[in-house]
Amino acid sequence: MQIRQLQHFEALYRLRSFAAAAQEHEVTQSALSRSIQKLEAELGGRLFDRTTHAVEPTEIGEGLIRHARNVVEAVLVFEEEAARLEGGATGHVRIGVGPYPAQPLLTTAIAALSEKHEGIQVSVVTGSARDLLASLLRRELECVVCDVSKYEDEPVAEDLDVIELPSEPLVIVMNDAHPLLEAEAEIEAFARHPWAMPTPAPVSTRDMPKPFDVEFAAGRFPFYRLETTSACLDLARAGHTLTMVPRSLALEACRSGGLVSMPAPPPLCTNDGIHLVRNRSRSPATRLLIERLVEVAQQLAD
Repeated sequence: MQIRQLQHFEALYRLRSFAAAAQEHEVTQSALSRSIQKLEAELGGRLFDRTTHAVEPTEIGEGLIRHARNVVEAVLVFEEEAARLEGGATGHVRIGVGPYPAQPLLTTAIAALSEKHEGIQVSVVTGSARDLLASLLRRELECVVCDVSKYEDEPVAEDLDVIELPSEPLVIVMNDAHPLLEAEAEIEAFARHPWAMPTPAPVSTRDMPKPFDVEFAAGRFPFYRLETTSACLDLARAGHTLTMVPRSLALEACRSGGLVSMPAPPPLCTNDGIHLVRNRSRSPATRLLIERLVEVAQQLAD
């Protein structure tokens, strides 16, 4: 049995496609097929059921994938640690991130990492916490930075470890000529105005003050749903739309002009953590990125 065979097994299990797995490992489909067949012969059972339109793991394949992944990841950690000891950290970290920690927490951490370790590549995936955590458990991501409360009630919680990050206050951001700035508006007035929030919205009904209940119930909060906090800030700058972002991002956005910020109703703040698969080996590159994330989160919270 060879490590390369286990790598092919893991890729085929994850991608469910001989063509995609072969492309990932830069081999022909026939070569990858022979590798899987040889591994199956050594194990004495089929790892996959193959049809014209699908590749699905057998019971044996499902039972062995976790062990194969442990071996593949251990080899990756070994190779990256060897490269680090030779004088330069290398590796590829795949990280999932929610809308609030994407900027400036993640972007600042990546910039800090690149200054000292140019050989480390980082790929960022965005999406809902549930989808990101599912990808994490499938070993498609090394870690996920998202709201800690998003995973606590999920069945996956027992399989995860979480490094909680310092909280940062959330602030309301609006155009610097917004009518709500003309007088001390009541919270009801803020609730009636259109809001732009990233999807998935980092705040829910239980987070917002009671006057927002009517807007939530009517499906009017948020009124605009956009992919990123940057898009929400652009919309706020353009007109009467309100948005809510971490304080550090608001300070950065307001410096360029056209926007002002004010504190959000307490106790609204970020509640993020770094989610990792329990007992999974962490590569040197992953450990270095985690260190930068913790450092930057502390700086932003201060």
